[in-house]
Amino acid sequence: MLKTLLATTATLVLSGAASAEVLKIGLANPMTGDYAPYGEGNGAACMAEIINETAAAGDVTVEIMMEDSRSDPQLTLSLAQKYLDAGAVIVHGTPFPDSLIPMAAMAQGYGAIVYSPQITQVEMHEAGLTNFTAGVAPDDVGASAMASTVYAKGARNAVLMTSEDAGSWTAGTPVWFGEAFEALGGKVMAKLNHSIGTSDWSPQVTEIMAMSPVPDVVHICSIVPDVGILARQLVSAGYAGLVVGCDGFDDPSLEATAGSPEVLSHIMFATHVPVLPDSEAAKFVQTCKDRGYSVNGIFDALGGDMVRILVEAASDAGTTTDGMAIQTALRARASFDLMTGGSLSFTEKGTWPIRAVPIIGFEDGKRVLVSYDTPSFLPHTK
Repeated sequence: MLKTLLATTATLVLSGAASAEVLKIGLANPMTGDYAPYGEGNGAACMAEIINETAAAGDVTVEIMMEDSRSDPQLTLSLAQKYLDAGAVIVHGTPFPDSLIPMAAMAQGYGAIVYSPQITQVEMHEAGLTNFTAGVAPDDVGASAMASTVYAKGARNAVLMTSEDAGSWTAGTPVWFGEAFEALGGKVMAKLNHSIGTSDWSPQVTEIMAMSPVPDVVHICSIVPDVGILARQLVSAGYAGLVVGCDGFDDPSLEATAGSPEVLSHIMFATHVPVLPDSEAAKFVQTCKDRGYSVNGIFDALGGDMVRILVEAASDAGTTTDGMAIQTALRARASFDLMTGGSLSFTEKGTWPIRAVPIIGFEDGKRVLVSYDTPSFLPHTK
């Protein structure tokens, strides 16, 4: 039976029987619902399997407890409670603050931590949480990297598209892009509103195409299919500029939604992992597919790195049962090498890492790495 079928119907447990040093991780993973393309669980389970197969006596092995959160905040919290009661020292769920802030409060009573491999929202770093760590940089860092990239390519006028539907991810990220863009010398012409789930962008497209000058770049942070449809409808209306955004673009179905290499040539997005042909992350994803896991790409690769990082931190801490000691070890190590490219360090910021931001574009319908840098200007996070 495929491991993905097992994972969607029951708790998936992967552990190393030969070792007493078992690290228990509980994942309320969004396998269905709006955020299913952005779950990390199958990649985490795949990496746990690989680690357990190669572990020597006395090495840290991993037990993954995982069920479908259905992208629902309340179910996410119920599952986290279940995992904590079962001895998990690390928990994670649907990657938004309405799930993870109360989850961290819940976990604190158990001496457990929340490690989120993919959450980017700044609220997590402003909430004063003592037991939270994110595996990627906040949205304003990605927005600043994107602003630098498009400005270097000649963009000088921008339109921002914001939504309150997913907190600061959809509302703040375009604004921070605008702040960084203007700090470089660009101009924000307008800010337009939208809702997640939009399939008819004609009001916004009409307004954008009526501007003088027509903007060089439109920035939106949202999900697929919405962003692919927006790009397609703008290009159909004669738009010649760029449609850029955040990690919500990084869904394998973006290419099909955009519909053609011509539309894709107008798209760029900031993400976390350059999952490109022959990269270590791409090879990991293929290995997981060969093992029977249903994996999408970037977020499953981040899940794989999460497990590797936590195993190394547990080894550094000399414990698999003291979550806070593991977190202290996370923040003490100078750097962790990443399967997903380069390295990261928590020593400077604590709750989020210093790591380079890849900007992905398209040539002939294929993903290409446009830039890969750590921005110096932070429009929001300090």
